[in-house]
Amino acid sequence: MKNTKPGDTYCFALVGHAGDGKTSLGEAILHVAGARQSLGRVSDGTSVLNHRPEEKERHHTISSSVYAFDWADRHLTLVDTPGDSNFQAEGRIALHALDGAVLVLSAAGGAKVGTQRMAGAARGLGMPMLAFVAGIDREHADFDAAVESLRALELRPAVLTLPLGTQAQARGVIDLLRMRALGPGGEAEIPAELAEAAQAAHEALTEAVAECDDALLEKYLESGELAPEELERGLVAATRSGALVPVLCGSGTAELGIAPLLSALVHLLPSAEARGAWPARDAAGAEIAVEPSPDAPFSAVVFKTIIDRYAGTLSVLRVVSGRLVPDGALIDATAEQRERVGKLLLLRGEEHVDIPEAGPGDILAVAKLKSVRTGHVLTGEKGGIRLAEIAIPKGVISYAIQPHNKADEDKAYSSLARLVEEDPTLHLGREPSTGEFLLSGMGELHVRTTVGKLHRVFGVDVDLKRPKVPYRETVRGRAENVEGKLKKQTGGKGMFGVCYLSVEPRPRGEGVEFVDEIVGGAIPRNLIPAVEKGVLEACHAGPLAGYPVVDLRIRCVDGKHHPVDSNEMAFKLAGSFGFKAAVEKAHPTLLEPVMKVEVVVPSDHVGDILGDLSSRRGRVQSSEGRGTAQVIQAQVPMAEMLEYASTLTSLTGGQGEFHMEFSHYDEAPAPVREKVIAEASAARAGSS
Repeated sequence: MKNTKPGDTYCFALVGHAGDGKTSLGEAILHVAGARQSLGRVSDGTSVLNHRPEEKERHHTISSSVYAFDWADRHLTLVDTPGDSNFQAEGRIALHALDGAVLVLSAAGGAKVGTQRMAGAARGLGMPMLAFVAGIDREHADFDAAVESLRALELRPAVLTLPLGTQAQARGVIDLLRMRALGPGGEAEIPAELAEAAQAAHEALTEAVAECDDALLEKYLESGELAPEELERGLVAATRSGALVPVLCGSGTAELGIAPLLSALVHLLPSAEARGAWPARDAAGAEIAVEPSPDAPFSAVVFKTIIDRYAGTLSVLRVVSGRLVPDGALIDATAEQRERVGKLLLLRGEEHVDIPEAGPGDILAVAKLKSVRTGHVLTGEKGGIRLAEIAIPKGVISYAIQPHNKADEDKAYSSLARLVEEDPTLHLGREPSTGEFLLSGMGELHVRTTVGKLHRVFGVDVDLKRPKVPYRETVRGRAENVEGKLKKQTGGKGMFGVCYLSVEPRPRGEGVEFVDEIVGGAIPRNLIPAVEKGVLEACHAGPLAGYPVVDLRIRCVDGKHHPVDSNEMAFKLAGSFGFKAAVEKAHPTLLEPVMKVEVVVPSDHVGDILGDLSSRRGRVQSSEGRGTAQVIQAQVPMAEMLEYASTLTSLTGGQGEFHMEFSHYDEAPAPVREKVIAEASAARAGSS
């Protein structure tokens, strides 16, 4: 790694739909730039970007891969991101730490749902983009159709290179800025049969650039052309402002069109310095701007965690400002912990290279930072700069997990916790009311791949099953002065306690309230807490199906005691008995969790989605356009959403996505209530 200035340091991602050629393009970039001696290929397992066993097996990227290299006196870091919706969240996280993106789409299929998602993520961050139409040598390749598919994403493409032949006849590209043909044999004149099309494309490019700048437009309208330096200057400004998306084309596997792409990366996308200041807060919480200067206080953001078999936990971070050296110290501002820094490691796929120093724009890994997780922000011991943390997408599908062998239980959960640490879009937790451990992820394949990795890395197997729904119980009516009594005499000292309880419902979400209304010493003061304890413990299992009881008020209104036989245990049991009897008289009912659901689908699928949500007892709140997609907001019972991910994929051909989070509890309809009660009764009978 050269000691490169921020103005010559570039960080970019390859983003797009799965199978459209991102990784093959990345391998070609590394080979043409001289970073690799041979061209890695996904198909034969020689790719340095797809180096994980799961990726070699599936021939697909499932985790972002980082490769840093030097080219033309510049330092570049390439991040190859997953395109499958199950893993694409990792790419969206990585974008927060980078300065530009290359949107890769197939010449044979154009923009797809993954293209749209990642283009939307980049635009949401105000990130400049290039587009690369890959696979011009593939069967059914259609460059013009691919460019038009970008317009459908509400992007404004500006074509920089044209295919020099397509499909089996593809032999290079035409550079429209320099008006030269580029192929494996080097640079040449544009073939006569393509000269007219190339000239027309050059004029369209010039016009598109001129329209983004008033001064250039005035000159263009007067003279009908722009000087090469004016065209390039206008193109740079339009790209970095997001007004235009320059489009190049080629083939990663045949290494066509790679040189113009490399040139565009360093001339059109911003360097770490050209990106400008990052928003942050100072030690007092005031908003500030952090300049990407090596002389500024240190700040960085962590966008990936790697569990390495030999190095342990690696935190992959982007240095925003200042310098970082080995054997120093930093502050995890998110966790408010001081961390000791060991070696600084430059990432080249699975290879790690020690480096003596890192500055603005550098992406590196540091091992064994105890508190640091993906999304955290780091700062120096002095300076107090706090960047914005990266928001981590939440999983949309959950499975109950159970170790295959009882003896592996502790190892299974501790090993899964390590994998969750590496992939923050996974979540492992226990649902108290059902007792199940739930593993949540971005899709079924995401969860099942994690289970496969658990077996490969830690030698542990777990079974996946549909999770139980965490129902709750409550009351609809009131019950007054219900007796709870314990009277036990065994010849010696007995147990005696009587309490009278009244139960009434509370507004949804307000929980359980115990009210002491005892007067006149009917129950001694020191024994009333025992009644409350018995009541609250009885709330853990309701009378209908054994689910926790919520949202009710219990008033202890009277009682009886014995000067010798009354004690805490007697009144605790009396409170429990009285509560159960009172709830049964107060018309108990079942509550089901209702989720707030957001579904994003192409407009032509809206009817199918609305019909499906209605069939799931969903209540649609709104439906509005967002670019080329339609966003549907609805409230749907959790029980109806447990396997929605696969249904949505089927209904939309993989073009839809959804997110959901808990909204509230609502009373379950009679058929659902009866079914849940029957299942609970059967389960109790089977275990007895």
